[in-house]
Amino acid sequence: MRRSPVLSAAIVATFTLVATAGQALANEAAASVNADAAAETRTVSTLVANRQPQKWMRSFAGIFVAREEIAVGTTLTEQRIAKVEVEIGDRVVAGQVLARLETEMLENLLREAEGRVARASAAVAQQEETVRQEEKKLDRARQLRHLKAETFLEERISAVAIAIEAVKVARADDAQAQALYAEARRKLERAVIVAPSAGIVSERLARAGALAGSESLMRLIRDGEIELAAEIPESELPLLAVGQKVKVKLSGRTGAIEGHVRVINPKIDSETRLGTAKIALKADKPPYAGTFGRAEIVVAERSAIMVDDSALLYGTADGMPSVFTVEHGRVKRKTVQAGMRQNGKVEIVSGLDAGERVVAKAGVSLREGEAVATKDVEPTQTGVQK
Repeated sequence: MRRSPVLSAAIVATFTLVATAGQALANEAAASVNADAAAETRTVSTLVANRQPQKWMRSFAGIFVAREEIAVGTTLTEQRIAKVEVEIGDRVVAGQVLARLETEMLENLLREAEGRVARASAAVAQQEETVRQEEKKLDRARQLRHLKAETFLEERISAVAIAIEAVKVARADDAQAQALYAEARRKLERAVIVAPSAGIVSERLARAGALAGSESLMRLIRDGEIELAAEIPESELPLLAVGQKVKVKLSGRTGAIEGHVRVINPKIDSETRLGTAKIALKADKPPYAGTFGRAEIVVAERSAIMVDDSALLYGTADGMPSVFTVEHGRVKRKTVQAGMRQNGKVEIVSGLDAGERVVAKAGVSLREGEAVATKDVEPTQTGVQK
């Protein structure tokens, strides 16, 4: 039986549509299989944990200050300043004259004290002579005892005792006069104000013609020593120790000054939560006090395994961090103990052996035992933490 041309065309179209739909279903099934296979063997970035020499450094800002500043003044507050012989920035030696006070009144006091000493010394000599004379009279009275002159003898004994007491009083007056004379001399000597030690004049408040007053006349930086007062966050203070070597850099200058941690202040500012470390410098020409600087300190140096911070996972029941390692193509989670950090890297103290392959970016979607493909990446470089 012959089919009509229209019927034949319809049958052909039907078969073509069925074939096309079947091919699409086959392609979709193949894609699903490939996706499942890809999910089973996802590619993760890894790095090999190597134990290498590491150096941890910290950098702290600070201000250069005088190691020890001496305030120079005078107790002669009512005296006027006659002359100031130094200027700010002058280097002085111990005993060098810094300023002079007017001395006219002090010289008068000294002359008055000299006169008092002379009078007191003469009084002592006179009383001592009186004692000698009374003792002679007492000796003669004793020789006359056989004449029944008992009353006369008692009078001589009493006279000697009175004369001895008078000597004691005269000597006390003389000692007082000597003390006043010594004080008058010291005041006159203190009118010349000298440097108590070698140093640099950092502040000059004295002015010729002004009263000395109770305030300091000038300040000296002892021996010209300048050091860096570095501000340290309280979390970083335990990393510092007296004697640690330091490189100090000045703002706007190349190069560095060698130094060491001289002292660590045990007190922390209650508002800023910052402590202070004093850095002694080894420099023939120290920087100016008040300028800014930065201290770079090696706080630790040892061989260690370092991984990127992104490799660590947190949130375990024991509170310990962990990392994913890849062994025989499968993921394994290992609990580790983290150590010091620096510039995006963390030290692994325990829980990880050198040579193990660590997932560089551990994601929460990874599961224990999951099959993965690996792609090694270069570890980030450690540097100085600013």
